[in-house]
Amino acid sequence: MSIKSPLYQVKQYLKYLVVSQTRYTIHSPFVFDLVNNVLRDKTFYDDFVALDEMKSNLFQRTDIIETVDFGAGAGMKKYATKVGHLGRMVKQRSQRKQQLGLLYRLTRYFKPDYMLEFGTAAGISASYLKKGHPQGHLITMEGCASLAAVAKEVINEVGIDDVEVCVGNFDVILPKILTRCPKLDFVFIDGNHRKEPTLKYFNACFPFATDNSVFVFDDIHWSKGMDEAWKAIKSDTRVSLTIDLFWFGLVFFRKGIEKQDFIIRY
Repeated sequence: MSIKSPLYQVKQYLKYLVVSQTRYTIHSPFVFDLVNNVLRDKTFYDDFVALDEMKSNLFQRTDIIETVDFGAGAGMKKYATKVGHLGRMVKQRSQRKQQLGLLYRLTRYFKPDYMLEFGTAAGISASYLKKGHPQGHLITMEGCASLAAVAKEVINEVGIDDVEVCVGNFDVILPKILTRCPKLDFVFIDGNHRKEPTLKYFNACFPFATDNSVFVFDDIHWSKGMDEAWKAIKSDTRVSLTIDLFWFGLVFFRKGIEKQDFIIRY
């Protein structure tokens, strides 16, 4: 079981600050270009106006909602339920502004045809992902039906097309979803937050990766278990390049390049 520890995160973040590189010490042309054009891109894109307004409106909602958690939030149980104000719950579960902007810029830069997200919640991150590359097809999975219903409303309100919101336990619905995916150009794993499921999802998605695919893992230093999962992914021989941004871990499968692992501060 992966238990979140604020003290553990603080220690890991201090370690990250000590060992992380800046763009001036990076010699990989691919990574250097990614840092300059994506990680350090401070542009306020027009899409952010509607996206940020949607997020702000969601945070202010006071209607009561019951949620179901099949991941680390359930502890030792198979699942856990919680009742509370929608806005407050969404705010607790949503990505930070900096992370959402990065998700948008990543899909804008890589232009993935097929995207898969683990953990829809209220649809905020899905909206940023899809707005970054409207031409791509996005499948997003959510274990909680009530949150998935909110996500569908949010996605419609923002005016996004070609998004499938699939409801259910990831372990049950993922195999069926993968049978409909000719490939996976972009995968965002933001669900469960435990070592074994994270590695299981990585292995399930890998056969659909291409040389140009990017897998993004959320909260790689969230707990000791997630740290161990990230280390296992980095050491996997099928992975050619990884980038540790502390909150996010980026994984690439590009052939013909030397195995490299970067820890980057941007």
